Amino acid sequence: MLASGSVATPATASAAARALLADARHGHPHRLVRGASGTGKSALLAAVRDAADGASDAMVFSGAAPGGAVFDGAAPPPGSVVLVDDAHLLAARSLSALTEVAARPNVTLVVAAEPRPANDALRALSATLDGTVALGHLSPRDTAAHAELVLGMSLPPQVVALVHRLSGGLPRCVDAALAPLRAGGLTRDGLDRALTAAVTDCHHDVLGGLDADLLAALAVATTGAGLDAAELGRTLELVPDAARDLVDRTRACGLVLPSGALLASAHEPLRSLLGAQRVAGLQAEALRARVTLGTLDLPSARAFAEAGVTDPVLAEFLCEQAELAPPRRAAELYASALRAGADGPRLALRRAEAAGLGGDLDTAVRLADGRLEHAADLPAAELAAAVRIAASVAAHQGMVSRSADLYEWLGPARAGVDRPVAAMVLLAAGRPESASVMSGIALSDNGTGGPPPSPVPPTSGAAAATLLADGLRQSLDGSTAIALNTLTRALSLGANASRTTFLPDTGAAVTALAALHCGELDRARAVLQRALDTDAEGGVSRARHLLLLAWVSMTHGDLDSAAQELNSVSSDDLNPRDALFAAALRVGLARRTGDVGALRQSWERAQTVVAEHCVDLLSLLPLGELWLAAARLRELHRVAHLVDQARELLTRLGEPPLWGSPLHWYGVQAAILAETPADLVPHAHALGVAAETSTYAAGLARAGRAWLRVLQGETDATEVEQSARTLAGIGLPWDGARLAGEAALRATDTPAATALLQVARSLRPAAPIPADVAPAAGTAAQSAPTGGLTERESDVARLLVTGLTYRDIGARLFISAKTVEHHVARIRRRLDAPTRAEMLSMLRAMGYGG
Repeated sequence: MLASGSVATPATASAAARALLADARHGHPHRLVRGASGTGKSALLAAVRDAADGASDAMVFSGAAPGGAVFDGAAPPPGSVVLVDDAHLLAARSLSALTEVAARPNVTLVVAAEPRPANDALRALSATLDGTVALGHLSPRDTAAHAELVLGMSLPPQVVALVHRLSGGLPRCVDAALAPLRAGGLTRDGLDRALTAAVTDCHHDVLGGLDADLLAALAVATTGAGLDAAELGRTLELVPDAARDLVDRTRACGLVLPSGALLASAHEPLRSLLGAQRVAGLQAEALRARVTLGTLDLPSARAFAEAGVTDPVLAEFLCEQAELAPPRRAAELYASALRAGADGPRLALRRAEAAGLGGDLDTAVRLADGRLEHAADLPAAELAAAVRIAASVAAHQGMVSRSADLYEWLGPARAGVDRPVAAMVLLAAGRPESASVMSGIALSDNGTGGPPPSPVPPTSGAAAATLLADGLRQSLDGSTAIALNTLTRALSLGANASRTTFLPDTGAAVTALAALHCGELDRARAVLQRALDTDAEGGVSRARHLLLLAWVSMTHGDLDSAAQELNSVSSDDLNPRDALFAAALRVGLARRTGDVGALRQSWERAQTVVAEHCVDLLSLLPLGELWLAAARLRELHRVAHLVDQARELLTRLGEPPLWGSPLHWYGVQAAILAETPADLVPHAHALGVAAETSTYAAGLARAGRAWLRVLQGETDATEVEQSARTLAGIGLPWDGARLAGEAALRATDTPAATALLQVARSLRPAAPIPADVAPAAGTAAQSAPTGGLTERESDVARLLVTGLTYRDIGARLFISAKTVEHHVARIRRRLDAPTRAEMLSMLRAMGYGG
């Protein structure tokens, strides 16, 4: 007999179930109720019987009942209610008879069955019925609703989560988990144990009634790799039809999730019943079956490894897949390979490589150092790889000197294919002699002066690394054009490399930095954009390329784009080198917008990275920006040691014009900001020397001389205009505009001042909002308030409420301080403000400065 269905259950809660009950009250529905064991099919049949007219005369049959409760094919009289439970267990003859009943419109027929896709007779019956009520696992929300119905109160979210995790949403297990809660008396500490014990008991009850083949199939399902008939057939030595039927029965037993994985809370009960050794043996057999059948794929391989299956074929498969995967996925696959029994020491460097490329520097250096501790026992190639990874981590952490130390310890004889990488690191650290030895430029044993023969094949990757090192060396002592050409060719070769390796820096970053140092902004942008198009999402190099792209925009004077590009980089997981560039960008943008408050805030935020910074050739640009911020805020002492280190590095490298000129230009500007003309002289002299071989340095030197004369009160409008336009022509339009604007503010001749202000306006537009308050990607910018003010008055008002002086406002807007004063007077009259303080309050109330 069916139990009373008057109590609402999850089975009666769905829209399809409610529609069935309504039809049972007023008509003669023909429905299939389909669901796994424990989903509430019998409860729904009981509810149908209670709802149907003539329920007391209902004809109830069950495929699971012993004896005569099986439908015998007799035609039920009109108006009958025929309810059939466990129809999947009926013989084909009974199912065919029910198919005939389904053709009678004056009979209510509701058939409940577990899913059996391979049962032809059951499929034929299903096709004749009017519809299907599908019962399944409950969602967390449904679990909470059912718990409230059963208990008469809402459960806290964490308790609902516990119930759902233990039960998998299977209604039978949900009810088992709720039983201790209904009994009451549980403490917070005992809640987890009580619910776990209740669900475990429920699983034991179910498992105890299953046959041996079904238990074995559940053991295979513990891997989470899914259920496959061919695999089960080979594992359990079943014929194909029996294997397909076993898959259907396993999925319908009520302990398997829709994915085919065994419910997590059922693992231990199953092991206690079969024995851990038997379960492990079945898992291993299932893996071997997949390998033999050729059906092992990445998801199933990971599932086997996560389930604790150890097998050399599985481990090797996961390693092969890791070689083809993006960095972060590769790191996960190597971890799975370890769980599958891969050799840890043999895999360490591959894991370190993947971790480094994925930005997990701590793991990369831990694994590399672990191998270096056994340096004496390592083959040469492994030793070189371990040093390269450790040196790359150090470079990303802003410690290129540490990278150089590692390569000097390794030496050229053991560096192998990584000699070009080592040479580049040594040059960046300011150790040209060691770099020459590493490159083989020093006289070799054969007396030719050429490099020794390479012990490795000349692959695209190795050739690209060689060109990159050559290009960096040429940038120090050769033609800028030749150096950039070599660096660009290195990028083309590197794009054809068969695999990506973790390096101290990318070819794109080195090339872009070289281009930035000589004013080739378009080239730098193109190089970085190409790199970003191929960067792996979340890879270690993506943030670097984005930050350098922001630097290009800032240098060009496009502060809005620079702010957006900076904001697109998450600051949460930046490595120290990237954090330095990000901090310098914030400082540089704040300085360029004239927002002293934002500059101060950005400067203070930068102090952590400043304290950790170790100067190298590729970090001179951020050092220069921090130098200018320190000069503007009268805190030069906080970067003086870094400036000294940078000048010493350039001296060791022979004062290379390409790399030294921008730093000396920063020195010129720092002296201007600090209003110490004497400090400008050595930098102007250095630029003058560099100008003999560098047109970029010549432009800077000319501008430096013009700026010095402006500071000395000897403004020559023609010279200033030429210098400003030269700066714009070599990629520094913002600097050119600032020179013209500063000269205009100091000029005593009104026509000359007006002309210079016009030059400044022509070289760059008014600065946009600073980076620190720029809207993040996807955020709509607020419309600026006007309050009846003209556009120029609004510009002045916006800056006025930030506390800027008339002179600073004029410098930002390229107007004179006197003109700013006139605008402020007009604003005050428009607002009818009796005092300056009231005017500022009114402007803030209007939204300016908000």
